[in-house]
Amino acid sequence: MKLIHSSSVFKETNLQIHNNGSYHCLPSEHNIGSLPTLFSQDGLFLCEPNSYFFYLKAIKRAKDLSPSSRALLKYYQFLEDELLAWDHTPPIKRLKPTYLFRSHLLKLVKQGDLAHSTANAYMNHVKNFYLWTMHERYLTIHREQEAPFKIEFVQVKNQGLLAHIHPTFAIQTSDLRIKAPRNANCQNIRPLSPLSRDSLSLLTQFLPEVSEELRLQVLISIDSGMRIEEIATLTLDALETATAIAESEHRFEILLCPQMTGVQTKYGKTRHVEISAQLLHSLKDYKISERRLNRVSKLNEKIRKLNTENHQFKQALVELLEQSKRHEPLFVSQQGNPVSSMSLGARWGEFRANLVSAGSIFTHRFHDLRSTYGTYRMSGLLEAKLPVADCMELLMGWMGHNNESTTWKYLKFLKRKEAFKVKFGLLDSIMHEALGSCDD
Repeated sequence: MKLIHSSSVFKETNLQIHNNGSYHCLPSEHNIGSLPTLFSQDGLFLCEPNSYFFYLKAIKRAKDLSPSSRALLKYYQFLEDELLAWDHTPPIKRLKPTYLFRSHLLKLVKQGDLAHSTANAYMNHVKNFYLWTMHERYLTIHREQEAPFKIEFVQVKNQGLLAHIHPTFAIQTSDLRIKAPRNANCQNIRPLSPLSRDSLSLLTQFLPEVSEELRLQVLISIDSGMRIEEIATLTLDALETATAIAESEHRFEILLCPQMTGVQTKYGKTRHVEISAQLLHSLKDYKISERRLNRVSKLNEKIRKLNTENHQFKQALVELLEQSKRHEPLFVSQQGNPVSSMSLGARWGEFRANLVSAGSIFTHRFHDLRSTYGTYRMSGLLEAKLPVADCMELLMGWMGHNNESTTWKYLKFLKRKEAFKVKFGLLDSIMHEALGSCDD
């Protein structure tokens, strides 16, 4: 089984007939960019999943197809290994490919090779794929017993501000879902893992040893709670939107927006994030540094090559370069490529491995820096005696949460963990130490 990313795909084409009677299809308009494409082990084009990818990109306008493509790659690889057909769903539940795949994932979870959340995400993408195939008549079900799964409705406890009015709400799911065990100390399926004061001190101690880019990227996450994709795609246009917060002379807000500033936010949302004056000053200094300008010159050279027909850039890089033409990125690699979240994650993994090899215990993911900001920021707002509702609204806006239940996690975490009930000023002192040590 192979997953290959195509070059540009067009929603509309023109069919031409040559003099020799052959047909030729030419792209017309509505370029939707690259698409993941599944092929069998024998090189056969898999019509159904590839049509589904086209539907997600062209009709649903999905920003990122990597989660669904990884899930269907895993599913079709399983089908090929077990000699199963995706559309053969016998009446007996245990013989259906969907339930066999679920059992396969549970086995991987039990062996420690797969996380519960990842397994459940795979099953959810497979379920959505089957719903689409039934809607588009790729799969016809004549009897209820032949359905690939059963749709269920479960009641979920409402933890929002209006819980007293609507204590529960119903969500649609299926009997394919894989439940994750709840943490003994946390009622959330995915507990927060903010850095403790000792971990922050360790981080500050070793940050001067990493590249200037990674040091700034780490500090941005801690100081603003920006996601890894947002940090990787941070642009000069975003920095130019910095506006001082009226209530504080030490904090600024910058605009994150894919269309206006080029920063790739989750769900394409537009929002403001806060950032300290000291870090903003360091980022502006880095913007005009000789180190960065040398990298940008390589980037501009690659952008110029885009206009030539003989460039050999992969489609993923082409899309990043096209974005860079519209909004110049702050972070560029030594090779002149716009930094991606994948490369940033790799640099963090190397840094974490160096800490462990030096004898330290440090298992935090890069995403834990974001929860560190959220936890300490919520603590600081509560320390300032702001009403809980105001604290929730501010943090929800800065962090870009879609649901207030996500923001509630930080409040509940603080109620359980007395050690984190410290002022936000701790992060400011960490920021001063990390930036100050590099200015000396």
